[in-house]
Amino acid sequence: MKLNVVSVSQKSDYLFCFSFVVCLLLFMAVAKSSAQQSIKRIDGTKISSDSLTKYLPELMRKGKVAGLGMTIFNQNHIVYKETFGYSRADQKKALKSTTNIYGASLSKSVFAVLVMKLVEQGKLDLDKPLQQYLPKPIYEYKHQKRWHNDFSSLKGDTLYTKITARICLDHTTGFANWRWDIADQKLRVLQIPGKRYSYSGEGMVYLQVVIEKLLGKSLEQLADELIFAPLKMKNSAYTFLRSFEQDYSLGHDEKGGIYEKDNEARSASTLETSLDDLSLFFKV
Repeated sequence: MKLNVVSVSQKSDYLFCFSFVVCLLLFMAVAKSSAQQSIKRIDGTKISSDSLTKYLPELMRKGKVAGLGMTIFNQNHIVYKETFGYSRADQKKALKSTTNIYGASLSKSVFAVLVMKLVEQGKLDLDKPLQQYLPKPIYEYKHQKRWHNDFSSLKGDTLYTKITARICLDHTTGFANWRWDIADQKLRVLQIPGKRYSYSGEGMVYLQVVIEKLLGKSLEQLADELIFAPLKMKNSAYTFLRSFEQDYSLGHDEKGGIYEKDNEARSASTLETSLDDLSLFFKV
């Protein structure tokens, strides 16, 4: 049984995770309704869609969540899909299932499927050190405008050459989550790769950059070819597209302030999508 897809109009991964966990707990915590039972929870009991719809706004208020979209699957069938709140709170603009929304770390889920598609095609080996795919050390490549392409600080690092695609996907690279989490903000391996779990967006981005150099295609191109086009996810991309301007959400901080869009394509964090599109992805 698939559980749910949640899209939140927040930039903060903390707030996103809070909303996701709350929604999971909801399946166990909400009392049974006397109305029609239509949604099966984790423990096998059921709740009505009406009960869920009435309860979620209160959770959002407590969590200071500006907007939220939820899809629930029972046996791979969508039994509930609703949006709540605003895509932009200061303008009271309603969030809809078609609204383009910042996908935060759901970007990693889509990228992981992309990587496994490449493995299926024989273009990538999960256990081959990624540096071996490149004709020269990754730190010797000219730094492009995107900061995440700068691996110059890995010069002299003897551990990064052990990192494989599998290690990137299971968050054991030894990289910090992001380089700015380190005092000097210089990327480096902090522990032996493959030994211990440590959540890392940098690990996903390292895998992304190696794949881009290996195949001569951008993340955006590969995502379109392998994921978005086949699944008919017409409102999804790893960058904010002009076509999204008609209906899009912005991130909100805890006080309702607005975050601007980040328009550099990163496998770990910059997915732009909609509840409708993300539901197509998780339904497969």
